[in-house]
Amino acid sequence: MAALAHSRFNIVVPLRHGRNLAYNSMSHATAVWDRAESDVFDRVGRGEDIDDAEATVTDLLYGGFIVRHGFDELALLRQRYDATRKDPSRMVLTIAPTLMCNFGCDYCFQGACKPAGTMSADVQDAIVDLVTRATPSLKRLHVAWYGGEPLLAPAVIDSLSERLIALCDAKSVAYDATIVTNGYKLTLGVARALAARRVTGAQITLDGARNEHDRRRFRLGGGGSFDRILANLKAAIDDVPLTISIRINIDSRNAASVYALLDELARQGFARRKNFGVYFAPVEAITEGCHNVADDCMSKSAYGRLETELTRYAFDAGLSSLPYPPRFRGVCGALRPKGFVVLPNGDVHKCWDTVASPDQKVGTIFDVDALAADKRALRWVQWSPFDNATCTSCKILPNCAGSCAHKFLNPDQTLGEAGALPCPSWKYNINERLLLTAERSGAITADDYQSEQVRTNSAAICSVSPLLVGQAAFDR
Repeated sequence: MAALAHSRFNIVVPLRHGRNLAYNSMSHATAVWDRAESDVFDRVGRGEDIDDAEATVTDLLYGGFIVRHGFDELALLRQRYDATRKDPSRMVLTIAPTLMCNFGCDYCFQGACKPAGTMSADVQDAIVDLVTRATPSLKRLHVAWYGGEPLLAPAVIDSLSERLIALCDAKSVAYDATIVTNGYKLTLGVARALAARRVTGAQITLDGARNEHDRRRFRLGGGGSFDRILANLKAAIDDVPLTISIRINIDSRNAASVYALLDELARQGFARRKNFGVYFAPVEAITEGCHNVADDCMSKSAYGRLETELTRYAFDAGLSSLPYPPRFRGVCGALRPKGFVVLPNGDVHKCWDTVASPDQKVGTIFDVDALAADKRALRWVQWSPFDNATCTSCKILPNCAGSCAHKFLNPDQTLGEAGALPCPSWKYNINERLLLTAERSGAITADDYQSEQVRTNSAAICSVSPLLVGQAAFDR
């Protein structure tokens, strides 16, 4: 007999006939319990002593759904989180060859006024020097090309890529890169050049069917962009080893148009391809540059419901994979000791959402030694979701890991609900996502549950009021 307890990280979704769909965010285990397994789980919850040699108990222990009394799951999770986040062998550089852009999107976090010019040779030299100095302890370098629109400065990408690749190869450091681009200049030739420089993935935004997209993402010189972007994608998709990830930014203005976009992508032949997929993201007023769209942003719960429907629609159309929960989603380059954003003028930031705020830079590429000691950099390095009671009481902390440190550290920059609730959409639709994954994987059927009774209750996911999250709990 053994004293057992429920894991603090369980999501249990009731099914018909006494069964349950269970997910543990710590172990990443998913299971469909029959009535007998559900009964054992309930008995553990009531504090009964149970024979831990029983097969059902062994299975529940193996899946992490129950733990031995006194086991500190949170301490183990923090150990794993720190090991991932503070890995000294990994460097993440976000490099902006230019902050200029050829689009005029009204929700752009940079705002309408963007600096002109491209990255100078001396800044490029300093970036190479930074990596050179780090190589003795490096095993992997990841570069994210960013902007502005990075493809307005292709020569910088070409020359700097070649120098970094040569350096990494000589020092046995693994190198890979991605690019965030609006796709307008991603011609077949450009796509081939990027792939040759080890760019493996491109994130491109489409915000609805043609008319809606062109209304939101228009060229500065006038005219739409949808047809040109789609033509570029069709030219490259079969020819270039580049994974295309379509980001669909959603607010109240374009929500209804997203279904038509998915239909169009399927008609154009993008469905069921290994190197193509879509995902959805809420428009949020996270910087002063995009405060003008605050009234158009959807609430967390409304967006969560819509995302559930769109995810199902996109998967059935062959445009996305099943929504398996992420691991440590909030561990971005901003939180890594060797994670930096380098601007064309040499300014260094920790987060790419702050690049339009010079007062938030953490130093300059020309004085690398000072970066680690800068008090603004220390705010990012010292921040942790484990220092906030809301996060540590949340069942999806292993998935979320705080989601977005920028919203915690700069709550005054974010308007609307996203500032007070910097939680991801998973907190508002994880039940529905788990059900979709189980159903489409064949573990359950649509007849096994009643939609109205299994909807995600965000208050049940987190036992501490989420309003605490948006407060300045991390000021030191």
